[in-house]
Amino acid sequence: MNDQRRMPHGDYIEDMLVAYASNNLSRPRWWQRVWGRVLIGGGAFVVLGSTAVAGVMLLDSAPVTDTAVVQCLSKASRNLDGSLPGAAVSMAAPSGSVPIDDAVETCRQMWASGRFESDDPLNPSPTPGAVPEAFTTCVTDDGIAAIVPGRVECSVLKLHPWND
Repeated sequence: MNDQRRMPHGDYIEDMLVAYASNNLSRPRWWQRVWGRVLIGGGAFVVLGSTAVAGVMLLDSAPVTDTAVVQCLSKASRNLDGSLPGAAVSMAAPSGSVPIDDAVETCRQMWASGRFESDDPLNPSPTPGAVPEAFTTCVTDDGIAAIVPGRVECSVLKLHPWND
């Protein structure tokens, strides 16, 4: 009676399904195969290599080589186009440019003068500004001192830490 309700070739189909299921269950997972292990090893190599490169770039401190210019940043972030916000300060003399020995004090004077309070760089009498309490000294790729308001990590701004 049970045989009459089954499809024709039901036994054959059942044997095929059991063979297919047992074959798939006994197959090793993708990470247990050779190409899976190569993929995992290659991924680990890429992660370790990029971490090493990032670590070298983050820890690469640099000295100030151009003492005639100081980049005073108006905020602790870059502009949308990647440039540094703020102003570059250079002290000129009849014989040429004067080396800026105290870059932080120069930028303090820039902040106190109100240079960063107004959007108009040609404003003849800007309102006095508030001087930040702390500054961080970084170095650009050109060897110019970049004074950042606040305590920040120079690598966040894609600048080198200052090597004093």
